[in-house]
Amino acid sequence: MANEQTTSEKSTPVTEPKATIKIEGQEFELEAALAQEDKTLKVVLQPHFASIENANITREVKDGKLTVTIVKRAQHKGAR
Repeated sequence: MANEQTTSEKSTPVTEPKATIKIEGQEFELEAALAQEDKTLKVVLQPHFASIENANITREVKDGKLTVTIVKRAQHKGAR
């Protein structure tokens, strides 16, 4: 999808079973396998964070631990 921006560190392997998810000022752990693809991550988090649908998703791997940062993108309100 054209509205998604994903940065993956493909050169560093993910060795930790859990990933850290950062969204809307919150930080929590999630299975790393669920956090590696945008589509899967959106399906898992959509019921809890509606803003993920058009969010910017970035990934970083440090010391084998995947960290996913999700930043809500401003929505165009259109004409009234």
